[in-house]
Amino acid sequence: LFRNMRINRSRNPLIGGSIITAFSRSAWKRRQGFYKKASEWKPQVAKVVAQKEPKVKVFNKTESRVIKAKGAKFYPEEKPRHKLHRNFRISPTKLRTTITPGTVLIVLSGQFKGRRVVFLKQLPSGLLLVTGPYKLNGVPIRRINQSFVIATSTKVDLGQVTLGDKFDDKYFKKQK
Repeated sequence: LFRNMRINRSRNPLIGGSIITAFSRSAWKRRQGFYKKASEWKPQVAKVVAQKEPKVKVFNKTESRVIKAKGAKFYPEEKPRHKLHRNFRISPTKLRTTITPGTVLIVLSGQFKGRRVVFLKQLPSGLLLVTGPYKLNGVPIRRINQSFVIATSTKVDLGQVTLGDKFDDKYFKKQK
């Protein structure tokens, strides 16, 4: 008799008695319909109940009594959040004042962690173009985000070095 009844059971059950649920948080929200588009949203209007005038017998006389409508039990929800208008232009990252062409930098993460490299120029994407040079410490010409380097006070003269337009972001992209 009670086999088919679901008493106090979640519709997102735990798997094998553990703390892991059958659906992830985002999958469960999707199933619940939390992510409805703003264009589909229409404000719901509370129904206005008209006043009733039933006829009531009081001491063998029929009278009509006015029954006032009860207050609304439903209140319309607020409008859902809409996407913010992001009308800004993407500009290249500002270069730290301590980083100038020829500055020796210390790499903080990645394959060449702890190595000292020479800063050559900033690329249009905002990344830094650095080199070991490769013959000295094995660091090739590569791009590094400036948040992963520390600038030192040591400078190297780059007077005769010409980079040209060869090294840009397209040069470093993997070929498909």
